Amino acid sequence: MTDVWIEHTALKTALGEGVETTFAALLARQTSFTAPLHFDGKGRTLALCHDLDSHTVPGQSRAEALLVSLRQQLPERLPERLYLATTVGAIDLLEKDGSPIETSRALLDSAKRLFGARQAWLVAAACASGQAAITTATAAIRAGQCLDALVVGCDITSEFVTAGFASLGALATTSPRPYSQDRDGMALGEAAAAVVLTARPKQPCGRIAAWGETCDAAHITAPDRAGTWLGLACQAALAGRTPAAIIGHGTGTIYNDDAELAALTSLMPTLPPLFSLKANLGHTLGATGVIQAIIATATLQRRQLPPQAGLTVPDPRAAQAVSALPAAIRDGGILSINAGFGGINHALLVEEAS
Repeated sequence: MTDVWIEHTALKTALGEGVETTFAALLARQTSFTAPLHFDGKGRTLALCHDLDSHTVPGQSRAEALLVSLRQQLPERLPERLYLATTVGAIDLLEKDGSPIETSRALLDSAKRLFGARQAWLVAAACASGQAAITTATAAIRAGQCLDALVVGCDITSEFVTAGFASLGALATTSPRPYSQDRDGMALGEAAAAVVLTARPKQPCGRIAAWGETCDAAHITAPDRAGTWLGLACQAALAGRTPAAIIGHGTGTIYNDDAELAALTSLMPTLPPLFSLKANLGHTLGATGVIQAIIATATLQRRQLPPQAGLTVPDPRAAQAVSALPAAIRDGGILSINAGFGGINHALLVEEAS
């Protein structure tokens, strides 16, 4: 079986640009929640890239501005095959004047142009889109369809999406507190991230080892709180291995964290160190899985998992796994978990490059 490696990374989040800046902020438990300036947040705070507020390129979406930042961080020569993960694409173009537009297609066209791709695929798997795009690209490389691929995840904060999650009662009253007993919801964020995957690495920073994907179809928006099918996805990714650490989905909603902890404790009597970046960066939707893969490589390189921001009193099932302090990790891979509307569950195992 062909090994697939992560060769290059690019990252733009509310905490800054690049993996070094973002990882340092995560280690310091920095958060990034402020009121939006580009729409009325009705008192809600979001994880925002405020430098995008002043971009003035006519006709450019906020999402495309995020992609421009990624392009500046990547090598001049990039793979000709692109996989774009997004949930709503350039939704702000629709919000600006209400003209009919396929928002995901608009962002795909922008990405194809910016990254010079000859072939481009849109991967839309709700909040699991980022990891699904990584594994779709990995499968193509393993099948000999290409030698390398660029995977990009991108979503923005928007009035449309914020109102949608608010109507579901999914937003936190103050700030997100993943894996805490008093958690009461999530916060949205915006970000873009990219990885170059290749079968012929020169300086790899991680390896895509395995993955699992299931769909429980329990509810159109709510997860299966028993975590059965999420557990099966994790089981497929691990194949009997014990991860060194877990980067969880950890939205901070009651139901999601219930399902995730039920799935993990059914597989592992004692959980390894566990962390969710959504208390720092918000839920970045289609970008999330790509960000988590990048943070997984940084965790492996530094042998250190960031502390859990927002942590109050841990849920008893996670009490030995989550910490307000950085955790030293042993050898092994990082299990990254995503879940999305419609019941999709995705687990990805990232191993070190050596």
